[in-house]
Amino acid sequence: MFGSINVNSNRNRDAFVLKAIAASDEVSHILKANPNGHVHSVFSTSFNLAFGGHLVHVGALGNGIAPFGIGLEQTGAHLLTTLLAVDLEVVWDKESMSVLFPKGISLSLNEAKWTNHTVQSSTYDLTSLEDNFKFLANRLLQDDWNTGLAETSDEKKRIIHYIVDPSSSIEGIAVLDKLNDLKNLVWHHELDEKKVFDYWIGRGLGLTPSGDDVITGICAVLSALEGTDQTFLRKLKPYLIEYGQKRTTYVALEYLLYATDNKFHSHLQQLCYVLDKPRGTEFLKAVEEMKEIGHTSGADTVLGMLLGMKAAVIHKKER
Repeated sequence: MFGSINVNSNRNRDAFVLKAIAASDEVSHILKANPNGHVHSVFSTSFNLAFGGHLVHVGALGNGIAPFGIGLEQTGAHLLTTLLAVDLEVVWDKESMSVLFPKGISLSLNEAKWTNHTVQSSTYDLTSLEDNFKFLANRLLQDDWNTGLAETSDEKKRIIHYIVDPSSSIEGIAVLDKLNDLKNLVWHHELDEKKVFDYWIGRGLGLTPSGDDVITGICAVLSALEGTDQTFLRKLKPYLIEYGQKRTTYVALEYLLYATDNKFHSHLQQLCYVLDKPRGTEFLKAVEEMKEIGHTSGADTVLGMLLGMKAAVIHKKER
């Protein structure tokens, strides 16, 4: 994984290199345009770098790759998090294809597999899509899926039942009324989008609040399913540019901006590819990988996907 080698030995004879296994092709563009950066934030198993106003997320490959991410072996990712601190300067060295950290530490992208995170729209099989829609809804009802939109298991059931059947009562739980507004904005766009986005963007706790995850799930479905109305995406991007920094976290805003350009986390990308496929091991693996994203992010994103499928495809067919 890493070794004690003489990289830039005139600066530090104990320098060592960690090798990236994979990286989003967006990272290449960011680093070439902005070679000087700093450590933005550090977590227990990953960290973010900032280059020219853009984030680069570095973490274990097993957790998937962000559309602006670099994936390492888990031990390497953990090691780097113990050695770094916020605001440390970093530099992209084009010659060695490496991100250079203080004290002679470097992260080499020379052997990394470059990945594309754009979800291309494609025609879909409606029967399989509807079948998987019901399967995902039932899966979310299980106790091991946690959503940040609900405070109790009963609320979670009401939210999922509403998404499956929008004619069900929305009384008693405030978020159901807001979900209804969000569905209507996806469906026929007659609402004030700023008012709807103001409620959802930044709503909840964590690096990517639940409201942002729901919105990301909707964007993923609209990106993946050919023929869906793209108005929602076109309205979201200018809102984020104007209000995003005031509404949500830096990390969540980055994911949302990529989502408006049809670029997503690798786990979400994989689920998009199998949404309308007969349910097999590939589909079930994609679902389980989504569940592992954050404490509630995976479930909240899938809820958004269900809402998007219902509003943009299934509800349209039922009319």
